[in-house]
Amino acid sequence: MDTYPQDNRPKAGLLLLSAEWFIQVGAHQGRFSDLPRNLDQDAAQIEASLASAMDVVNPGILTARQQVTEAVARFKQEDVDLVIVCHVTWAEDRLILEAVQQLPSVPLLLWCYAPFSRLPDPLSMSAMFRASGAVGTLQASGPLKRLGRSFGYAFGSYANPSAIQQIVAYAQAARVARRLRRAVIGVLPYRCDQMTGTYVDEFRLKHEIGPELKYISTHDYGDICNQIAGEEVAAFVTGLRRTYPASPELTAAGLERGARVSLGLAELAKRYHLDAIAIEDIGEEMHRVIGLRPCLSVPALFERAVVSMEAEVGGAVALMMQKMLSGQPPMYTEIFTFDESENCILAGHAGIHDIRLAESPADVLLEPDGEYVETEPDSAWMRFRARGGQVTLLSVFCDVDRFKLVIARGEALGGKPMLLGSPHIYVHLQTPLAEFFEKSLRTGMTQHWAVVHADTVPGLLALADILGLEKVVI
Repeated sequence: MDTYPQDNRPKAGLLLLSAEWFIQVGAHQGRFSDLPRNLDQDAAQIEASLASAMDVVNPGILTARQQVTEAVARFKQEDVDLVIVCHVTWAEDRLILEAVQQLPSVPLLLWCYAPFSRLPDPLSMSAMFRASGAVGTLQASGPLKRLGRSFGYAFGSYANPSAIQQIVAYAQAARVARRLRRAVIGVLPYRCDQMTGTYVDEFRLKHEIGPELKYISTHDYGDICNQIAGEEVAAFVTGLRRTYPASPELTAAGLERGARVSLGLAELAKRYHLDAIAIEDIGEEMHRVIGLRPCLSVPALFERAVVSMEAEVGGAVALMMQKMLSGQPPMYTEIFTFDESENCILAGHAGIHDIRLAESPADVLLEPDGEYVETEPDSAWMRFRARGGQVTLLSVFCDVDRFKLVIARGEALGGKPMLLGSPHIYVHLQTPLAEFFEKSLRTGMTQHWAVVHADTVPGLLALADILGLEKVVI
């Protein structure tokens, strides 16, 4: 299956810390003579264990403050997304303090590391020195906390897949956090006054997560739609008719009008350099000025941006997080209803979706907009059921004190369409339905979820820690 091009390979600065004494004692031709060589081998293995998932900037094993200063200068020059601190042996805490004071805003991960999954028996003093990194990690944690410096955490040897997965998830989240700080969300044209729970404080959004909001008038969007060349509209319509089956109720005028406004939305994203669009698709102004809402999937749009409906900014943020962490197309949904006997939810949403969510083109039906068919018969949308597979559900909203992430896991079940209407997805939840809804309701969230075919939970938890957001895992 095609995925989004990923701009999500993190770049990590690697701080491998040791005490100068261990190097000095190993320089003597005695019982510790093998220690420096073993530590160098360990350092090479550490870098190799990370290099398949990220770009590693490794200045080597550092034992002096001046070496740390030079390493930090290199990290700044390389513009790393995070710094991974790994005590290969015990080391004085002045080394890590030197680093964090020079990198006050770069995410930090402490790796509680040892080279052995199983200790040698008996354990020589040289081997014990080689495996003493936990001492330095614990020693460093106290001063870091007193400085108010937060950090991520990983545990285990370089041969431990769980340890590497923890580090990779945190590194990807650090990369996503940087991308979110540069993101621009287009709000078209303003918030949805029918759903006050979706309102956000845009200054808190900028401060806590990073995206900037850009308000775009419906008339500007209409002008862009009118500027789409007739030949481009005709070519797009021809491609749709060749690829997807169509309902007898679909009119030629509806498909042409739907194509124009959908292509116009893609052009709007390009013109304003948007990473996301929160479109007020049910607003009176949209339907009065434009005449219908965009509901046809345009590849160029979804290669560039995600789209939430009902002008939901938190939903747009959730979609961006899911897309950036997974490289997969996320789906904007609300829970329509549930099947208690199967512990399943039927979720989905009217509007425009990335059609790569469907199992195949044959499973997509072109038909008039099912919610406005009576008042706007000359309209078009794409009805489909999302494919099966493991999924993660995410809701992001502006809570009382901080933005909050609500996260759940499930398994999407594929098959023929279940709903004769909106695009939809049928999900068997890991959590019992009653517990899922009680926890959701008690946290006081919105009704919307960004669903993606991937396990993004480790990355979302790391992202919440990096950004200082609240999180609830259901």
